[in-house]
Amino acid sequence: MAALPVATRWLLRPSVASFSKTLLSAGQVASLHQQGPSRSAVVHEQALPQTEHQVPIQQAEKLKTSQPEASNNVDTLISRIPLVQTLRQSHKSYKESRPHLAIPPAIRQHHFVGGSLAGPGKLALAPYMWTASRKAETSESSQSESKSKTKASSVVSVFHIGRDLCGHPGFVHGGLLSVLFDEVFARCVSAAFPSGLGMTANLNVDFRKPALPDRMYVLRAETTKVEGRKAWVEGKMICLPLALPLSHGASGLVSDTSLLSEESEGAVMVAEARALFIEPKFADSMVSVYRT
Repeated sequence: MAALPVATRWLLRPSVASFSKTLLSAGQVASLHQQGPSRSAVVHEQALPQTEHQVPIQQAEKLKTSQPEASNNVDTLISRIPLVQTLRQSHKSYKESRPHLAIPPAIRQHHFVGGSLAGPGKLALAPYMWTASRKAETSESSQSESKSKTKASSVVSVFHIGRDLCGHPGFVHGGLLSVLFDEVFARCVSAAFPSGLGMTANLNVDFRKPALPDRMYVLRAETTKVEGRKAWVEGKMICLPLALPLSHGASGLVSDTSLLSEESEGAVMVAEARALFIEPKFADSMVSVYRT
Protein backbone atom coordinates (compact mmCIF):
# COMPACT_ATOMS: atom_id res chain seq x y z
CA MET A 1 0.00 0.00 0.00
CA ALA A 2 1.41 3.35 -0.99
CA ALA A 3 2.36 5.77 1.73
CA LEU A 4 -0.37 8.23 2.61
CA PRO A 5 0.13 11.86 1.57
CA VAL A 6 1.43 14.16 4.29
CA ALA A 7 -1.84 16.10 4.42
CA THR A 8 -3.83 12.88 4.93
CA ARG A 9 -1.54 11.66 7.71
CA TRP A 10 -1.94 15.06 9.40
CA LEU A 11 -5.76 14.80 9.31
CA LEU A 12 -5.64 11.24 10.72
CA ARG A 13 -3.25 12.14 13.55
CA PRO A 14 -4.38 11.24 17.12
CA SER A 15 -6.10 14.06 18.92
CA VAL A 16 -4.18 16.32 21.28
CA ALA A 17 -6.37 15.12 24.13
CA SER A 18 -5.02 11.58 23.78
CA PHE A 19 -1.51 12.87 24.43
CA SER A 20 -2.42 15.04 27.41
CA LYS A 21 -2.45 12.02 29.72
CA THR A 22 1.28 11.53 29.13
CA LEU A 23 2.21 15.13 29.94
CA LEU A 24 3.32 16.28 33.36
CA SER A 25 0.91 18.49 35.24
CA ALA A 26 1.78 22.15 35.81
CA GLY A 27 2.48 21.39 39.46
CA GLN A 28 4.90 18.61 38.59
CA VAL A 29 6.77 20.79 36.10
CA ALA A 30 6.93 23.66 38.59
CA SER A 31 8.35 21.26 41.16
CA LEU A 32 11.10 20.26 38.74
CA HIS A 33 11.95 23.91 38.12
CA GLN A 34 12.15 24.64 41.84
CA GLN A 35 14.60 21.78 42.41
CA GLY A 36 17.41 23.41 40.49
CA PRO A 37 19.87 24.87 40.27
CA SER A 38 20.59 23.83 43.86
CA ARG A 39 23.35 26.44 44.26
CA SER A 40 21.30 29.36 43.03
CA ALA A 41 21.31 32.32 45.41
CA VAL A 42 17.79 33.20 44.30
CA VAL A 43 14.60 31.19 44.62
CA HIS A 44 12.74 31.67 41.36
CA GLU A 45 9.13 31.69 42.49
CA GLN A 46 7.69 32.03 39.02
CA ALA A 47 9.21 29.16 37.08
CA LEU A 48 5.89 28.81 35.26
CA PRO A 49 3.32 31.49 34.45
CA GLN A 50 0.43 31.54 36.88
CA THR A 51 -2.97 30.74 35.40
CA GLU A 52 -6.16 32.46 36.45
CA HIS A 53 -7.36 29.64 38.68
CA GLN A 54 -4.01 29.61 40.49
CA VAL A 55 -4.12 33.29 41.44
CA PRO A 56 -7.08 34.40 43.58
CA ILE A 57 -8.85 37.52 42.38
CA GLN A 58 -8.00 39.45 45.56
CA GLN A 59 -4.33 38.60 45.19
CA ALA A 60 -4.35 39.65 41.53
CA GLU A 61 -5.86 43.01 42.44
CA LYS A 62 -3.23 43.46 45.15
CA LEU A 63 -0.47 42.80 42.59
CA LYS A 64 -1.94 45.42 40.25
CA THR A 65 -1.99 48.08 42.95
CA SER A 66 1.55 47.22 44.09
CA GLN A 67 3.10 47.67 40.63
CA PRO A 68 3.39 51.50 40.76
CA GLU A 69 4.80 51.22 44.28
CA ALA A 70 7.39 48.70 43.11
CA SER A 71 8.50 51.04 40.31
CA ASN A 72 8.77 53.93 42.77
CA ASN A 73 10.92 51.78 45.05
CA VAL A 74 13.32 51.01 42.22
CA ASP A 75 13.45 54.66 41.19
CA THR A 76 14.23 55.65 44.78
CA LEU A 77 17.03 53.10 44.96
CA ILE A 78 18.56 54.33 41.72
CA SER A 79 18.69 57.87 43.08
CA ARG A 80 20.64 56.58 46.11
CA ILE A 81 23.33 54.77 44.15
CA PRO A 82 26.62 56.62 44.78
CA LEU A 83 27.53 56.46 41.08
CA VAL A 84 24.22 58.05 40.09
CA GLN A 85 24.66 60.83 42.61
CA THR A 86 28.14 61.55 41.24
CA LEU A 87 26.92 61.58 37.64
CA ARG A 88 24.11 63.96 38.48
CA GLN A 89 26.52 66.31 40.22
CA SER A 90 28.74 66.33 37.12
CA HIS A 91 25.85 67.26 34.83
CA LYS A 92 28.17 69.49 32.77
CA SER A 93 30.19 66.45 31.70
CA TYR A 94 27.43 63.83 31.55
CA LYS A 95 24.00 64.35 30.06
CA GLU A 96 21.27 62.33 31.77
CA SER A 97 18.51 60.81 29.65
CA ARG A 98 16.00 58.00 29.42
CA PRO A 99 15.91 57.41 25.66
CA HIS A 100 13.08 54.90 25.67
CA LEU A 101 10.69 57.38 27.25
CA ALA A 102 11.46 59.81 24.41
CA ILE A 103 10.24 57.32 21.81
CA PRO A 104 6.69 58.21 20.69
CA PRO A 105 4.19 55.82 22.34
CA ALA A 106 2.95 54.54 18.98
CA ILE A 107 6.50 53.38 18.19
CA ARG A 108 7.52 52.46 21.73
CA GLN A 109 4.87 49.76 22.05
CA HIS A 110 6.61 47.87 19.25
CA HIS A 111 10.12 48.52 20.57
CA PHE A 112 11.76 45.44 22.08
CA VAL A 113 13.31 47.06 25.15
CA GLY A 114 11.04 50.07 25.49
CA GLY A 115 7.86 48.05 24.97
CA SER A 116 8.02 44.24 24.98
CA LEU A 117 10.50 43.94 27.85
CA ALA A 118 9.12 46.83 29.90
CA GLY A 119 6.93 46.32 32.94
CA PRO A 120 6.80 44.84 36.46
CA GLY A 121 8.87 41.70 36.82
CA LYS A 122 10.86 42.61 33.71
CA LEU A 123 12.46 46.02 33.17
CA ALA A 124 10.34 47.83 35.74
CA LEU A 125 11.76 51.21 34.75
CA ALA A 126 13.17 52.54 31.51
CA PRO A 127 16.98 52.40 31.82
CA TYR A 128 18.78 55.57 32.86
CA MET A 129 21.70 56.66 30.69
CA TRP A 130 24.41 59.27 31.17
CA THR A 131 26.33 60.25 28.06
CA ALA A 132 29.60 62.16 27.68
CA SER A 133 30.81 63.15 24.20
CA ARG A 134 34.32 63.84 22.95
CA LYS A 135 36.13 64.15 19.65
CA ALA A 136 36.63 60.80 17.99
CA GLU A 137 39.95 59.40 16.79
CA THR A 138 39.69 59.08 13.02
CA SER A 139 42.13 58.06 10.31
CA GLU A 140 43.21 60.50 7.58
CA SER A 141 41.18 58.66 4.92
CA SER A 142 38.03 58.68 7.02
CA GLN A 143 38.51 62.37 7.84
CA SER A 144 38.60 63.23 4.14
CA GLU A 145 35.49 61.15 3.50
CA SER A 146 33.50 62.60 6.40
CA LYS A 147 31.70 65.86 5.69
CA SER A 148 31.11 66.69 9.34
CA LYS A 149 32.98 66.26 12.58
CA THR A 150 32.35 62.92 14.20
CA LYS A 151 32.13 62.43 17.93
CA ALA A 152 32.73 59.46 20.16
CA SER A 153 31.10 59.05 23.50
CA SER A 154 30.92 57.05 26.67
CA VAL A 155 27.70 55.97 28.33
CA VAL A 156 26.86 54.80 31.83
CA SER A 157 23.51 53.04 32.10
CA VAL A 158 21.74 51.97 35.29
CA PHE A 159 18.75 49.64 35.27
CA HIS A 160 16.93 46.94 37.21
CA ILE A 161 16.26 43.41 35.92
CA GLY A 162 13.22 41.64 37.36
CA ARG A 163 12.54 37.99 38.01
CA ASP A 164 10.51 37.28 34.88
CA LEU A 165 13.46 37.48 32.48
CA CYS A 166 15.26 34.28 33.44
CA GLY A 167 16.61 31.43 31.36
CA HIS A 168 17.38 28.87 34.03
CA PRO A 169 15.31 29.48 37.19
CA GLY A 170 17.21 31.93 39.36
CA PHE A 171 19.47 33.22 36.58
CA VAL A 172 18.85 36.01 34.08
CA HIS A 173 18.74 34.85 30.46
CA GLY A 174 22.05 35.51 28.74
CA GLY A 175 20.24 36.69 25.64
CA LEU A 176 18.78 39.56 27.65
CA LEU A 177 22.27 40.72 28.61
CA SER A 178 23.21 40.72 24.93
CA VAL A 179 20.13 42.79 24.13
CA LEU A 180 20.97 45.34 26.81
CA PHE A 181 24.57 45.62 25.60
CA ASP A 182 23.29 46.18 22.07
CA GLU A 183 20.82 48.80 23.28
CA VAL A 184 23.36 50.84 25.26
CA PHE A 185 26.01 50.46 22.56
CA ALA A 186 23.61 51.86 19.97
CA ARG A 187 23.05 54.86 22.19
CA CYS A 188 26.79 55.23 22.72
CA VAL A 189 27.74 55.26 19.02
CA SER A 190 24.86 57.51 17.96
CA ALA A 191 27.07 60.55 18.57
CA ALA A 192 29.64 59.17 16.13
CA PHE A 193 27.35 59.41 13.11
CA PRO A 194 25.91 62.55 11.49
CA SER A 195 22.49 60.89 11.28
CA GLY A 196 22.64 59.71 14.89
CA LEU A 197 21.78 56.19 13.69
CA GLY A 198 23.90 53.07 13.74
CA MET A 199 23.03 49.43 13.10
CA THR A 200 24.76 46.45 14.66
CA ALA A 201 27.15 44.69 12.30
CA ASN A 202 28.77 42.48 14.91
CA LEU A 203 28.30 41.92 18.65
CA ASN A 204 30.47 39.68 20.84
CA VAL A 205 29.55 39.03 24.48
CA ASP A 206 31.74 37.21 26.99
CA PHE A 207 29.70 35.96 29.95
CA ARG A 208 31.85 36.03 33.07
CA LYS A 209 29.46 35.26 35.94
CA PRO A 210 25.77 34.31 36.20
CA ALA A 211 23.46 37.32 36.37
CA LEU A 212 20.79 37.24 39.08
CA PRO A 213 17.26 38.64 38.90
CA ASP A 214 15.88 41.37 41.16
CA ARG A 215 19.20 43.21 41.07
CA MET A 216 20.44 46.63 39.98
CA TYR A 217 22.95 46.69 37.11
CA VAL A 218 25.50 49.19 35.85
CA LEU A 219 26.58 49.02 32.22
CA ARG A 220 29.52 51.12 31.03
CA ALA A 221 30.16 51.59 27.31
CA GLU A 222 32.72 53.58 25.34
CA THR A 223 33.24 54.24 21.65
CA THR A 224 36.84 53.23 21.01
CA LYS A 225 37.28 54.06 17.30
CA VAL A 226 35.42 55.73 14.46
CA GLU A 227 36.21 55.30 10.75
CA GLY A 228 33.73 56.93 8.41
CA ARG A 229 30.46 55.03 8.73
CA LYS A 230 31.97 52.51 11.14
CA ALA A 231 32.23 52.80 14.93
CA TRP A 232 33.61 50.32 17.46
CA VAL A 233 32.36 50.19 21.03
CA GLU A 234 33.24 48.19 24.16
CA GLY A 235 31.59 47.78 27.52
CA LYS A 236 31.08 45.80 30.70
CA MET A 237 28.10 45.03 32.92
CA ILE A 238 28.26 44.89 36.71
CA CYS A 239 25.65 43.40 39.03
CA LEU A 240 25.19 45.21 42.34
CA PRO A 241 24.75 42.87 45.33
CA LEU A 242 21.55 44.34 46.79
CA ALA A 243 18.55 42.06 46.23
CA LEU A 244 15.28 43.87 45.66
CA PRO A 245 12.15 42.11 46.95
CA LEU A 246 9.76 44.43 45.14
CA SER A 247 6.80 43.15 47.09
CA HIS A 248 8.24 44.83 50.18
CA GLY A 249 8.42 48.50 50.99
CA ALA A 250 11.43 50.64 50.18
CA SER A 251 12.32 51.09 53.85
CA GLY A 252 15.22 48.93 54.93
CA LEU A 253 16.34 48.16 51.38
CA VAL A 254 19.14 50.71 51.50
CA SER A 255 20.20 50.48 55.12
CA ASP A 256 23.67 49.58 53.82
CA THR A 257 24.42 51.96 50.94
CA SER A 258 27.69 50.15 50.21
CA LEU A 259 25.57 47.45 48.56
CA LEU A 260 24.71 50.02 45.88
CA SER A 261 28.33 50.62 44.93
CA GLU A 262 30.36 49.06 42.12
CA GLU A 263 33.24 48.87 44.58
CA SER A 264 31.23 46.73 46.99
CA GLU A 265 32.73 43.37 47.83
CA GLY A 266 29.64 41.63 46.47
CA ALA A 267 29.53 43.53 43.15
CA VAL A 268 30.22 41.19 40.22
CA MET A 269 31.09 41.84 36.59
CA VAL A 270 28.73 39.47 34.81
CA ALA A 271 29.71 40.17 31.20
CA GLU A 272 31.93 42.10 28.80
CA ALA A 273 31.12 42.94 25.19
CA ARG A 274 32.40 44.65 22.08
CA ALA A 275 30.63 45.56 18.88
CA LEU A 276 30.90 47.14 15.46
CA PHE A 277 28.16 49.54 14.35
CA ILE A 278 27.65 50.93 10.86
CA GLU A 279 25.70 53.99 9.85
CA PRO A 280 23.34 52.73 7.09
CA LYS A 281 23.34 54.48 3.74
CA PHE A 282 19.55 54.70 4.01
CA ALA A 283 19.69 56.40 7.44
CA ASP A 284 17.79 59.41 6.13
CA SER A 285 14.74 57.21 5.55
CA MET A 286 14.83 55.67 9.06
CA VAL A 287 13.06 56.84 12.19
CA SER A 288 15.65 58.36 14.53
CA VAL A 289 15.06 56.53 17.79
CA TYR A 290 18.16 57.36 19.82
CA ARG A 291 18.87 60.92 18.83
CA THR A 292 17.87 63.53 21.41
